[in-house]
Amino acid sequence: MTAVAVLLTVWALMAVSGETPTGRFLHRLMVVMPAAALNRINRLRMLVAIAVTGLCAALVWYGQGDGIRVAASILPDTVIWLTTFEVSTYLDVMMMLATASALTRFRYLWSSLVNVQLRPLSRLRIGRKRSREYR
Repeated sequence: MTAVAVLLTVWALMAVSGETPTGRFLHRLMVVMPAAALNRINRLRMLVAIAVTGLCAALVWYGQGDGIRVAASILPDTVIWLTTFEVSTYLDVMMMLATASALTRFRYLWSSLVNVQLRPLSRLRIGRKRSREYR
């Protein structure tokens, strides 16, 4: 139900925002990209999807619900395993990535500053000569 509410809210925001940058972004995200994805569907992909769906349905019918019982028995252990990761670990990883990104930008900034200092001063002298001519 929450996914439906979010989808309807985003559609309403897209309808209200019009030709603003947010509206164009939402239009591209919710109209253009799905249309392009649907345009890539061809007969072979449909045939493969039908075959895979049929195979899965045959396995469920043949197994008589064993897959559901196995998934249900594994579910508590999976949830416990996923919750053992602390949020601080994710925050540490994000901070490390942000720091690495900032340092690479700083490296390029530093190299560009060094290149500016090593340029010959001939352009500055030409500019001074021109300024004297206009006096």
